[in-house]
Amino acid sequence: MRTDSPSQVTLHHQAMATDFSITIACPDSRYARQGAAEAFLELDRLEDRLSAFRQDSDVSRISRLDPGATCVVDPETLHCLRVALDIEQATGGAFDIAYRSHPHRAASELIRFGDKTPTIAVLDNAMSLDLGGIGKGFALDHMAALLADWDLDCVLLRASKSTVLARNAPPGKLGWEVQFGIKASPRRLTLSSLAFSGSGSDVKGHHIIDPHSRRPATHHRLAFATAPTGAEADALSTAFVVMTDDAIRDFCRHDPRIAAYVVLADTASLQALHEPRESATKLSFQ
Repeated sequence: MRTDSPSQVTLHHQAMATDFSITIACPDSRYARQGAAEAFLELDRLEDRLSAFRQDSDVSRISRLDPGATCVVDPETLHCLRVALDIEQATGGAFDIAYRSHPHRAASELIRFGDKTPTIAVLDNAMSLDLGGIGKGFALDHMAALLADWDLDCVLLRASKSTVLARNAPPGKLGWEVQFGIKASPRRLTLSSLAFSGSGSDVKGHHIIDPHSRRPATHHRLAFATAPTGAEADALSTAFVVMTDDAIRDFCRHDPRIAAYVVLADTASLQALHEPRESATKLSFQ
């Protein structure tokens, strides 16, 4: 499916149980569609590697390993796992791709990376990995990189309505406009060279698990984050549902590029916990 305008082309593709779209500002719509088709092929390839619901995926093979065993994985899988473990550490375990493991241990305690080869070693067979909180954003990053190789830099990539990755602004614009927040009083922001993601209970109920308590996170009804990459924004919006307001503020003080917005469980108002310095990012509100 595609939607074209005189200067933009938008194409859609189903993957990772959601609707992905790519909007490209380019005078040559045929070339833009060809580039988008290649990006969607990359998306399908990543789904084959990262999905926990495919028996032959890298993630499923890792989860089936016996303690002490190793397996070779795709370099992109290794990259995604490294990013996930970095965010686990940075958020104090509020984001943890091994939250479903029984008994629970953090992913950083369950897997080890090979020193010189793209391999993963498993330290415990009571492990279950789930990249649902980072996989879509990670895929957007790789799709954008592929489009850049095609010299298609004025692009907006979406994974449903939850995660957005904006590259260069369309000609004559400050950036790409996106809408977020509460349906009754949505807010708009303009993104350029930035990712944005939202998580919460409004659509799927209380499905985000606090890895520490192993119970559904209920402190925040919704949480939103901006970050330099789609993977970071995707994971941080999930973590911010779990974290307290003070913990989120403290996290953002250590990385001024991050913006954080939340809606508390018992309210219907959006709160800005941290907005980045203007020099640190390209973000504006309307």
